[in-house]
Amino acid sequence: MESSSREEEKDPDEGERVLNFLGIVPKVAKVSFLYIAFSALLERLFTFDFSFPRIGGILVFVGIVLWAICYFQVSKAYKAGKLLKSGCYSVVRHPIYTIWGVLILPGFSLVIGGFMLGLPVVYWISILYYIEEEERFLHVRFGKEWEEYASRVPRFIPNLFEVIKKLDPGERK
Repeated sequence: MESSSREEEKDPDEGERVLNFLGIVPKVAKVSFLYIAFSALLERLFTFDFSFPRIGGILVFVGIVLWAICYFQVSKAYKAGKLLKSGCYSVVRHPIYTIWGVLILPGFSLVIGGFMLGLPVVYWISILYYIEEEERFLHVRFGKEWEEYASRVPRFIPNLFEVIKKLDPGERK
């Protein structure tokens, strides 16, 4: 999860158990690991040899570096009990999920090849299925601050024009 309270709380509106620091990661990981097991079975039954280990390795490396930066930022905000809206989190609301889905898992899949190439698709389907749960929790936890943030920052795909504006020193306020 991006940033939340340390303790598990009850959502008064939903009456359901809300999330801790890991957010929806355990649920998405279960689905992903099931696909990995299924992929291993398919590899034994069928031959599908298609991989690009060098490209995959580069994607994984870049992804891990970016993940570490985002993780460090969100960990500090989490410990302080604050909603993180700067750094990686000013570009997209869920940069860690985006990094895993665009760089790390596709890179890993290209290194392994074969039926593992389907892993990023399974990952994104499960992320899209579970993300509302995490965002409901963040809305309950941070209220209007979350609403304002969510209304101006995209969920997963950055607005490249906004990113370029932030990087251009002439455009800063």
